[in-house]
Amino acid sequence: MNKNKLFLLLSFFGIVTSINAQTKYWVRLNNKNGGNPYTLSNPSAFLTPAAIQRRTTYNVPYHITDLPVTPSYVSQISAVPSVTVLYVSKWLNGVVVSITNTASAMPIINSFTFVASTGVVNKYKLDMPVIEQPVFMPEQEMRANPTTTFNYGGSYWQNKQLNVDCIHSQGFRGQGMVIAVLDAGFLNANINPVFDSLFNRGGVLGTRDFVSGGTNVYDDDAHGEMVLSCMAAIKPGVIMGSAPRANYWLLRTEDAPTEKLIEEYNWIRGAEFADSVGAQVLTTSLGYTQFDNPAQNHTFADLDGKTAPMSIAANLAARKGLLVLNAAGNGNGSSWPKVGIPADADSICTVGAIDSLSNVTGFSSIGPTADGRIKPDLVARGGNSWVSAANSSAACFQANGTSFATPILAGAMTCFWQAHPYLNSFKVLDTLKKTASNFAIPNNSRGWGTPNMCAVPITTVFKNHTLNSSVFNFTVSPNPFNSIVQINLTPIYYTSINIQIYNTLGAIIKTINPPASMLNYEYDFSDITSGVYFIKISTSQGTIIKKVIRQ
Repeated sequence: MNKNKLFLLLSFFGIVTSINAQTKYWVRLNNKNGGNPYTLSNPSAFLTPAAIQRRTTYNVPYHITDLPVTPSYVSQISAVPSVTVLYVSKWLNGVVVSITNTASAMPIINSFTFVASTGVVNKYKLDMPVIEQPVFMPEQEMRANPTTTFNYGGSYWQNKQLNVDCIHSQGFRGQGMVIAVLDAGFLNANINPVFDSLFNRGGVLGTRDFVSGGTNVYDDDAHGEMVLSCMAAIKPGVIMGSAPRANYWLLRTEDAPTEKLIEEYNWIRGAEFADSVGAQVLTTSLGYTQFDNPAQNHTFADLDGKTAPMSIAANLAARKGLLVLNAAGNGNGSSWPKVGIPADADSICTVGAIDSLSNVTGFSSIGPTADGRIKPDLVARGGNSWVSAANSSAACFQANGTSFATPILAGAMTCFWQAHPYLNSFKVLDTLKKTASNFAIPNNSRGWGTPNMCAVPITTVFKNHTLNSSVFNFTVSPNPFNSIVQINLTPIYYTSINIQIYNTLGAIIKTINPPASMLNYEYDFSDITSGVYFIKISTSQGTIIKKVIRQ
């Protein structure tokens, strides 16, 4: 068995039945007609109020992929002798079936006019829907300096590297946010003291087992428990996760002892479910390249974000308003050094691993994708990450893997999104890329680098928007600059002018109050260090903020 999953210590989603060794087939359907009782004009019939609220808030239109598969199609397929419908996928509009007598069943299934194609569970291509961007909703500018501290224990530095302690101290610890965790099981999470706060406050909104059926996810693999601890654990002086006050859905989609392509379809069901219940963030520390059946193995050519079913679904989840994160993989230095599936998806945040010194770890999988895109997107601590053991002792230890870098970053980004709710999921990622340590020269090992959760999201949020002004503007040149910078204001009448320079933490490092009649300024900023800054000019005609770079 050749495994390349990201376990490393080194719909209305269908009908759940026990998935055994019978042959699995993918039945792709032509349409969603045939008397389908669901319509896009009545989303409450197939989405929860929380999911509808997310779509409304971020102006995400309903799409035909949101409609459940036509029930009559499913029932007709299910009625075929020797056929068992395992589950359906509304996003890909098809069903996965188990067939004991292929010779007799397949001709019947293929005779249905609503069936587009059938075949052994395999890779699948789909054109992506295009959705509109949300209405611009500016809400806030800067953040105050931290005033409250927490005892993170051994997890301090993995949070500090992302400036999570800063955003926590400002009161943003994930309250009211919903994270769906898709993994192989959450062994003993329900009895581990590091999660007492999570369970006591009702922070686990629900569980689902998409492998075996049912809702018990606490007696399977330990991997998901360790992943969860990176975000949700609270034990002062021992460990604190990056989103300790968020709410969670715990979804088992991976059968740890095996590697079969069917697991990608399990993940799709989990992602569809997460969307339907209104999750805002979806994080996964799983990935696939090679399988128990070599005929099902992915190839590098598949890494285009639109070939593997799991990558297609990951992109669809992002386009439906979820912030999707996936581990890059731990294959660097192996026969498959590249990111896996669905880390190749173009609309998600693929996460690589760094160590305590912010060096990229030797195992962290690299890009580019088959179509030449940079991956990973961002990096977080995956070398000697501090995680909880899957038992009742509250013991913690260090573990390696992009499996742990991903939830650390997922929790951090959740808190950032909580602090900046006017951003949609795409803009959250884009904003944090612009704050990241490698943003000027992204590459295929570090991506855009380590993001800063307390950075000012001006570059994306405002995009040089004016506040209360239709005529006032200013230019900065050169930009980037070495020391001398020229600031020129629009030549109109002002009664007051105030110039402030902010660093990425939101701290004011310089204030200038020039005469209101002086419209052109030359300043020497040689006393500030290299990096990203924001110039905020407030005048009687309005306020504008722009990003500058000191080389």
